[in-house]
Amino acid sequence: MTLSFHHSLPRPKRTIKKRERWTQMRVKEALKGYMYISPWLIGFLAFGLWPLLQTLYYSFTQFNLFNAPQWIGLQNYQQILTHDPIFMQACQNMLIYLVFSTIITTAGGFMLALLLNRRIPGNHLFRTILYVPSLLIGVAMAKLFRAIFASGQYGMINELLSFFHLPAVNWLSDYDHPWVALIALILVNFWFTGGTMLVYLAGLKGIPDVYYEVARIDGAGAWNIFWRITLPLISPAIIFTVIIAIIGHMQVFEMPLVFAAPPGGINIGNSNPLGYHNSLVVFLTYIYHRAFVENDYGYASALSILVFLLTLVLALIVLKTVRLGRYSELDEV
Repeated sequence: MTLSFHHSLPRPKRTIKKRERWTQMRVKEALKGYMYISPWLIGFLAFGLWPLLQTLYYSFTQFNLFNAPQWIGLQNYQQILTHDPIFMQACQNMLIYLVFSTIITTAGGFMLALLLNRRIPGNHLFRTILYVPSLLIGVAMAKLFRAIFASGQYGMINELLSFFHLPAVNWLSDYDHPWVALIALILVNFWFTGGTMLVYLAGLKGIPDVYYEVARIDGAGAWNIFWRITLPLISPAIIFTVIIAIIGHMQVFEMPLVFAAPPGGINIGNSNPLGYHNSLVVFLTYIYHRAFVENDYGYASALSILVFLLTLVLALIVLKTVRLGRYSELDEV
């Protein structure tokens, strides 16, 4: 004789109360989180969401400051992706700039953090000296580096080259080799390694010393300690700095704009903000050129949306790659 139970046994009241209590705790934590981010959230809803929606709408229109927007659908996007050689040049420049600049800021900051994480005399002074320059940004720093990369014997870089008996380089106005200006733009990123250094230092300080002590007792060498302990535990900081570096480099604007300007300064009517033969064109300077020089705000809005989507895709690729790497490590274990 077989027995069948059509109804499951009732759950104990204690289990139901625990689950309700756990749900209430999660709701309270979520409310606290929203309360903490409420200043930024209110600011974004008040001042950021509407311009973003406007930009999205204008990207489907033909629009300038003197005429009302006219709906043209996907024509701006089709023009950008199929018949715009300047955008293709900007993509090429941004790919080169993004790869090398991200390597400089992340790897350079990591090496500085490893050096300054040791107990050496004047450690805190060196940290301050390396970090403070990364706080100085904008047009002022662009003008400074324009003077540093000045042509002839007046630029600081050429003075340094002459000290080693090397020929001077026409960094920003070499019409025979316009790509030299892009190299100068990449080299500027050494100035900003102090910011990522500080993030890595915070991550290194968060690693307990007991891990290193146990590894030394087991006979692990310096390379094994770095590869098996330091690098895995510092990986969240590396992921953070890589994503922040990608977002920041995608938004580079002041430096290439000032580098591309003639010696007399930026003049919207008479200067080319994209550099000689578009050698310094990046995404934001091209958006600036289309909006404020050619007065084509619809096209510039479409460019802005594409840059936003590219930045989002790159950030997601980094996160996805990191997750796949973690899964492969778990499979090996």
